[in-house]
Amino acid sequence: MSIAQDLISKMETAKRLAVTESKLPPCCLQIHPANTSVVYLGTYKLEKPSGLRHGSIETYDIVDGQFTLRSETKTELAILDLKFNPSDQRCLVLAHSTGIVKIWDVSADTYDLTLKQEYSITENDILVTSVFFNPLNCNELLCTLTSGEALILDLTKGDYETFDATHDLECWTGGFGQIGPCGNIVFTGGDDSKLIAHDSRTKEKVWATNHRHHDAGVVLILCPNESWLNFRPNDLWTGSYDDCLRIFDVRHLDGDDGPYLYQSLLPTETYKQNLGGGVWRLIPSPDSDMVLACCMYDGARIIKPGTSSFECVRYFKGDHESMCYGGDWKDPSSVITCSFYDNIIQQWLPTQTQ
Repeated sequence: MSIAQDLISKMETAKRLAVTESKLPPCCLQIHPANTSVVYLGTYKLEKPSGLRHGSIETYDIVDGQFTLRSETKTELAILDLKFNPSDQRCLVLAHSTGIVKIWDVSADTYDLTLKQEYSITENDILVTSVFFNPLNCNELLCTLTSGEALILDLTKGDYETFDATHDLECWTGGFGQIGPCGNIVFTGGDDSKLIAHDSRTKEKVWATNHRHHDAGVVLILCPNESWLNFRPNDLWTGSYDDCLRIFDVRHLDGDDGPYLYQSLLPTETYKQNLGGGVWRLIPSPDSDMVLACCMYDGARIIKPGTSSFECVRYFKGDHESMCYGGDWKDPSSVITCSFYDNIIQQWLPTQTQ
């Protein structure tokens, strides 16, 4: 038995509440922040042999253990990520397969979608892989690209600034530092196994890790903030294709201007655990430090952070026989996850088997 299999055997398996199939392969989902019975799913379909990509936003109601398709909005372009604006629940932003970011207006009454704006931020053969709102300024959107680049898009003007340092391969993910030494830092992770820290003010590189830090591509970054893990402001969590979830100490120095990152000293790995599947997404609970982990080809986990490590307390796979890419907390007592090639969406209990 492998280390990861041994870990899973010791975890309690979560109970499923509901399951359905999407029309197209889902790679991301978001639950409406004001009405948690409404779920938005971003889909991605690659047609062979033409290589054409297309997708849709599938909107579901989830009530009393039953998924019901509310609407299907075809987007023509495949969707790789979608995020609600933290300060405006009527704004839903999508990352697309042809270098385009689209902003949708979400009706406050019917939850229907209306295209509001779209921005072309790169050549149309380059994919926008992920988007992240700046929590301190929600008019700024971090976008990562398959070209290895990352940029900040101004949603009010459509202008953007690219960070100086780029990844050698696809840039998959990013994150805004918010507290402690990461307050002015934007992190990005790429298929080159590198984690890069950028100064958000100058767009210059602070440091970049090397292959000693990750054994495969970096696909997930999670930074502590005021509402999640605020007692560990020096930590940085990363997920990788190598199946490992890691905690790094970013190493800070108390100077006249407060803590900041060393420009020449790379972060130190303080804890690592093999989760048994590529760690693609981490989504903090809305009311605790618990985290939902989407682990690609081996379902999902619920993770409980500790003072210097973490513990996997629940395991769930159900009908997720393919890549579990998307997930969100419906509320503190249930989560929803989706898997790609098999078009499966499931709701399950994160904290008890019942």
